[in-house]
Amino acid sequence: MRQKKGLIILVVILLALCGVYFGLKSYNKSQAKKEDQKEKEKTIQVLDIENPVEITYSADDGSSMSFVKEDGTWYLKNDKETALVQETIQDIADTVSDVKAEKQIKDPDPLESYGLNEASYTIIVTGENGDTGTLYIGDGADSDYYLTDKEKQNVYLVSSELPNVLDFDKDNLKQTEKEQE
Repeated sequence: MRQKKGLIILVVILLALCGVYFGLKSYNKSQAKKEDQKEKEKTIQVLDIENPVEITYSADDGSSMSFVKEDGTWYLKNDKETALVQETIQDIADTVSDVKAEKQIKDPDPLESYGLNEASYTIIVTGENGDTGTLYIGDGADSDYYLTDKEKQNVYLVSSELPNVLDFDKDNLKQTEKEQE
């Protein structure tokens, strides 16, 4: 009888522990969703061009590149013969056409304070519906960068992902013969 009673107590304890475990798991999942929602609310949509079909990029060193998308394939605007690594160009297009800022600077100083009067990068993105967006990337600020848009009224902080995606040269974008096969 004692063993039976002890077994029943053990089963009750195990059931209680399982209930606590699943309760905590559900609570943690709920908290994670709340945190994700807070993060989404904190980000500021600076540019949202759907289905980009043209990207022009220029840097303060005088280099520039333009890409166009025709029939689902990305090309260099002035060189449609050179085969490009499509996944890389699409990653660039996805990044520069959907730009979210981590912070908007309230009452910004003059643009030169942020390196935006002569931006490090200028990006122009055109969507298939004709919408166009222009972005200017300035100086770095810790792990972020200053950014403004075509109107140059607002100054934002964006993650380094945006300028990092622009760190390439034409040779890195060309498909090798193996990739073309």
